[in-house]
Amino acid sequence: MMLRGFAAGMLLLTSTGPVAAQNDPVTWEHCLRPDITGPQDPELVIDACRLVLSSMAVPANVRNDAYNNIGVAYMEMHEYDKAVRAYSEALRFIRQMPDLPEVRQLDNYTRHNRARAYLAAKQYDNALDDYDIMVDREPLPKYQGMRCLAHALYDDNFASALADCQKAIDADKSASDAYTGWLLIEFRQGKYQDVKSDCELVQHKGSLTIEGAYVCRLADIRLGSNTQADVNALQHGLDVLEHGERLRELGMVP
Repeated sequence: MMLRGFAAGMLLLTSTGPVAAQNDPVTWEHCLRPDITGPQDPELVIDACRLVLSSMAVPANVRNDAYNNIGVAYMEMHEYDKAVRAYSEALRFIRQMPDLPEVRQLDNYTRHNRARAYLAAKQYDNALDDYDIMVDREPLPKYQGMRCLAHALYDDNFASALADCQKAIDADKSASDAYTGWLLIEFRQGKYQDVKSDCELVQHKGSLTIEGAYVCRLADIRLGSNTQADVNALQHGLDVLEHGERLRELGMVP
């Protein structure tokens, strides 16, 4: 789950008039300040954010934040199509902001949220399109690594994905998503011994994600070097992975 309150905390864009929703601090906090309210019922978040959005005086960056948080709430409720629509609304308000580095970062934050919703809704092509736009807007290692991982899992264009992985790793030796994408591609190609060798290198760098650790242990199983207890533990671990359902679709199970 993406953290709420990103835009309100990162951007301090001013509006020409007072923000009416701030006159109701409880509503404001439930929608936009998780650091104050803590975990809460997603329907409460949605209702609070709709009240914030009902004010004409709310500036574009806050509207973006509110719609992002509505999207997060719908993701928690597993209503993925509604989450996609909320994130699309959030992106619409970014076009009303100046073209600044902070705004481009906010665009990618929002687009990444929507890409995750698309993946959950099994709209894989739409998700990959969002990752492509993210890299086009900001060709940074973290976004290249995200795109590498997405294509490794949800596409068969391994050459393009590996190119992203390599660019991300060359620029940032701690690009954990890129390492995980690389391992996934090797595994999907049946190169289990290469996975095992590369896992040792990645673990040495300390840049292994949970999904990456899963792939490493699964490669050991395919090579016949794990016990039944290890198999049982890995089967249980699959249930908590963000991309666990996709790994099942690909047959990447113990």
